[in-house]
Amino acid sequence: MSSSVRASVSTASPSGPVAIARENENRFRPPSAISNVISRPRLHRKLSAARHARAVNLLCAPAGAGKTLLLADWAREQSPAAVSWLTLAERDNNPHVLCTSLAEALATYIEPIACGAPTQLWHSHFMKAIEASEHTITLILDDVHALHDPMSISTLDQVLADAPPNLTIILAARYEPPLTWHRLALDGRLTRFEAHDLAFDSTEITVLLGEYGIELDQRQLALIESFTKGWGAVVRLAGTYLAGRGDTADAVDEFTHTPRPVADFLVDEVLAALPTHLTTFMLKTSVADAFSVDLAEALTGEDAVTEIDTLVQFNLPLTRTDSTDHTTWFSYHPLLREHLCAEFRRVDQNERIRVHHQAATWFETHQHELEALELEASIGDPERIIAFLDRCGLGLVLDGYSSDLTRILESVPTLVSESPCTRMLLAASALHGGDVTTARTYLNFLETASSGLDRDPLFCALRLQALYAGAGPGFDTAFSRHAERRRSTASDVEAFAHLQSATGYFLGRDFGRASTEYTEAAALGMLRGRSCLVLRALTGVGFSAAMNGDIEAMIAHSTHALTFAAEHNLTGTAEYELATSVAALGAYLCSSPDLPYRIPTIENCRQADVLGVSMPAFGWHSVITFGLRRLDTAEDRRSTAGDIRDAMINAIELGTFSVATSALLPTVVNVCLSVGELDWASRLIHDASQQFGATTETHLALSSLRLAGGRLTEAQTELTAATEAPDRPLLAHSVYTSVLQSVIHSANHQPRKAFRSLHDALRTAERGNVLRPFLDYGHALRGILDDFTGHFGDQEPFAERVRAHVQPRELAIAPILTPGEYTVLRELASGDTTESIAETLFLSVNTIKTHLRGIYRKLDVSNRRDALKAARRGGLI
Repeated sequence: MSSSVRASVSTASPSGPVAIARENENRFRPPSAISNVISRPRLHRKLSAARHARAVNLLCAPAGAGKTLLLADWAREQSPAAVSWLTLAERDNNPHVLCTSLAEALATYIEPIACGAPTQLWHSHFMKAIEASEHTITLILDDVHALHDPMSISTLDQVLADAPPNLTIILAARYEPPLTWHRLALDGRLTRFEAHDLAFDSTEITVLLGEYGIELDQRQLALIESFTKGWGAVVRLAGTYLAGRGDTADAVDEFTHTPRPVADFLVDEVLAALPTHLTTFMLKTSVADAFSVDLAEALTGEDAVTEIDTLVQFNLPLTRTDSTDHTTWFSYHPLLREHLCAEFRRVDQNERIRVHHQAATWFETHQHELEALELEASIGDPERIIAFLDRCGLGLVLDGYSSDLTRILESVPTLVSESPCTRMLLAASALHGGDVTTARTYLNFLETASSGLDRDPLFCALRLQALYAGAGPGFDTAFSRHAERRRSTASDVEAFAHLQSATGYFLGRDFGRASTEYTEAAALGMLRGRSCLVLRALTGVGFSAAMNGDIEAMIAHSTHALTFAAEHNLTGTAEYELATSVAALGAYLCSSPDLPYRIPTIENCRQADVLGVSMPAFGWHSVITFGLRRLDTAEDRRSTAGDIRDAMINAIELGTFSVATSALLPTVVNVCLSVGELDWASRLIHDASQQFGATTETHLALSSLRLAGGRLTEAQTELTAATEAPDRPLLAHSVYTSVLQSVIHSANHQPRKAFRSLHDALRTAERGNVLRPFLDYGHALRGILDDFTGHFGDQEPFAERVRAHVQPRELAIAPILTPGEYTVLRELASGDTTESIAETLFLSVNTIKTHLRGIYRKLDVSNRRDALKAARRGGLI
């Protein structure tokens, strides 16, 4: 066994009878000449805790994991307790020799046993001798993997099974010996220490490297920890490699590329004992970061299940991970994979390239396109890379891998990096990350350097998206070019193009066409499983319905979008944030209770451009809608309103997606007015008018502001301007308009006109269950609702719902009614006659009349109709 395994154990190669005798003697004690031993208290505690009657502890980990050093260090701590040691060797693959070795290991604590007897008889005497000992004994068996003779293994298995109460056995092996571990586990006697338990943590790595005089910063330490995975021997090799190097940073980087000492260790201690077919299997499967059974069989043509089982039996450093689609993936330790890749390159470069291409094809076929691109880039064939980018590059951006795509493209050959396809993908990645400045730079350079892009479908779509995101000039020209683009045969490009068309129609207030384009984008996105694009398109359908005034459809579509997101594991994406913001807006307009999805904060999803300027991933509109949704339950309503105002100011100043900004303006202005901040509202209206001009929305918002200031004539003038504007009302603005008109009529003492306007508002709002406009003007509406109860026809139930949400005006003096009077008052609302009420309550007519007189007197009214109005105004019914 090489010195690199027992990294700090000083041994000499045996030669001659004396040396052989010394080696034989050393089998029965732990290594003594040890330097740079790192104490590992956490593992010492676990070993001590597992030391009880008939306990069996198994330390199973690859060579160099630190099994022997750990047990030797722990054994010395147990002195003067009875601890025996035996390092098994090839000679023990003879039952009689094994029996002799076991007896000799315990000779200090048990009576001598005749070793010439048959194995079964010896076993009986051995167990009785241990049980008769006055000592509690711990027997440590090292290198148990050396046993392979079936009879010897059976003998050891019997010792484990029949161990007396005063014996604890600890076994250390590179791979699990074929013993009946399940029986020990069922009996509760087995404790396992596996490779991940023995791995050095960052603290232990720091201490170990400190023994070599090495101090690393946090980044360098994290790099060593990630590269070694705490593999003890390799950490020690890192110490010897870095010791004395003045250029620590360079030395760390060199070490993470498998230097010669690490390669020698892997060959001598990990790979040397493997059969040829297994090393061939490992070479071919090492081309991928991780491999499944299907991928392994495609690359090797072998029975992968059998080969993987063999790898596990040899306890090679192999990590198993189960993905969400229930596929099991295996990955080699980074050190081992690095060495395998280098070895594959050395022994058969042509076969390596063939296997790489085969793996890339498999990954692409199974929709693991990022892994496929990594493999194509590692080979570096420009034609294959460009062809792959043309097929799948945009899909990677649409799936949210823009940063990974950019990283990979930084290392591709020049022929690839300068191709129009690559430059367009870099622009798409920048736009996906919110970096409009970089995207425009790429597109402008591409337009200058390349010809024939005027009708290229991807270029036209990207140019249009850049204009949307940056609110730049030239929208009409770009939109016309996009409409005349050459149609692509790639579904990803066409889906993306339809998405940009939808946005163009949306900004042009053609919400019907926008919805159609969003629907086509979603359908095309489903062809290649572009879930993020599909989610964004579904969200667009919902928002288009909302802008068209169909709040019911908005809620239905946004609910479907959120369900789709949950089914496709998209709840952590920026697209999900956008979908949630639309649903949150619908919930706010309908004053819905608790929602079945989380409401994120602005910090949850931010992006920065090339200059480091940060903003929400999907614009300030999402921040506004999330703020609106939190407003009703906010502990500090004014502070939340201030956050909404600030987000609105940013949205207006940025100028992007002006239709959405305009649509939210009246609602946000009402929020400012609800906390008494007329100046806030005035600032928002002024800024919006400067940026977008006089629109239906600015007139509507200004009407609310004038009403709040008591300037009824100006409020009516602005409202008239809003209703006469050519643009169709957005969101629930038609309801807001009718409600505001009703309030103005009521303030002008025109009750019949106020009633008609309120009735119009109820008719419009009922289908979508829109309550927010009524709540925004609640106190002013309550009197109209009370005075005209029973007159709203088919809308009466909805009017009662609105009334239940609107706070009543308080009476100057709260009337104190007796329980009987309250009961009669509630019956008055039913419309029954006095006689019917008496019959219902089992009271006399005279008693009912007495209660009525008390009610009229306390409410200061003279008839039933006025009593009901006064009771509703006072919140009594």
